[in-house]
Amino acid sequence: MTSPEHTLVGIHAAFACGLHRSYGWPIVVLAAISSNIPDWDGLPMFFDMARFEVGHRVWGHNFLCIGISSVFFGLLQFRYRFIENSSRRIGKFLPQGASVHRETVVIPLYVLTAVCFVAQAIHLPCDIVVSGGNGLSDWLIKPFWPFSDQGFVLALIPWGDIGPTIIMMCGILLVARNPKRLTRISVITLAVLIIYLLVRGWTRGVL
Repeated sequence: MTSPEHTLVGIHAAFACGLHRSYGWPIVVLAAISSNIPDWDGLPMFFDMARFEVGHRVWGHNFLCIGISSVFFGLLQFRYRFIENSSRRIGKFLPQGASVHRETVVIPLYVLTAVCFVAQAIHLPCDIVVSGGNGLSDWLIKPFWPFSDQGFVLALIPWGDIGPTIIMMCGILLVARNPKRLTRISVITLAVLIIYLLVRGWTRGVL
């Protein structure tokens, strides 16, 4: 999946679980950010394509790295509340009269860490089912690296397929129009996304 799609998955997953009701908007932002953390292993693309080919979807896409980074970002948010602080800084540049909603809820460290971990863990199956296409090779996901080199891929749709983006953006638009039904809309959005993946995989002969 692309970075925007990973972000939307994190947002809808947080809404679907009702985390916003218990912990406010920062937990949703944390889920959105965490959904993209495994893709740090794509950074070598800007410096060394050989290292990129070797490390992307490997170095960051495994449970060891996910566990370590979840503890790190959980502690970072718990100790410094970087999400709220960043929003206040951004708020200074907003037009006069605009405001950034501030939360006073102290989110437990174990909740922050768990959200980081789950959001990143969801990243793996998303990349497993979205791979290849347009001359690109399928990148294997190696969730147990460096202890095992066993890789997994089930390319239900090719990379760059616009379907997931359309589905999840429609969900966001519906959420904006019906905030009281936010959780239900996100649950339906994710269900439609899964159905779309399965149907596309079936029509492509993958399933």
